[in-house]
Amino acid sequence: MITISSHGFKYGRPEANYFFDVSYFKNPWRVDKIRFEKDKEKRKKMILEYMEDQKECDSFINVVGLFLKVLNQSFPEENIKVAFCCSAGEYRSPAIAELVAKELKEFKVKTIINHSKESKL
Repeated sequence: MITISSHGFKYGRPEANYFFDVSYFKNPWRVDKIRFEKDKEKRKKMILEYMEDQKECDSFINVVGLFLKVLNQSFPEENIKVAFCCSAGEYRSPAIAELVAKELKEFKVKTIINHSKESKL
């Protein structure tokens, strides 16, 4: 099993075996239409689409997903903990956590997702 968490650097460090800094991706927070969307489900969809539209994001998701799949196959009894972090933990890291979990689901890897309370997803 793989536990995936999203977190903001300004709140410290979550417990994890592997950390990925995703602050270099473009931030959906900078898009007013996304930031001020009141409907939570619509905002979540917009954030995920915004992240998926970044070419580099797709490559990152594929590589990290494959890496975690191999770890899970190599150590099936372990609970591997992975943290995706950005500056505040509101947009990028929760989106990447969701997208990696989606990728792992395609590989039939059991995952648990924990978002920080700051998450806007």
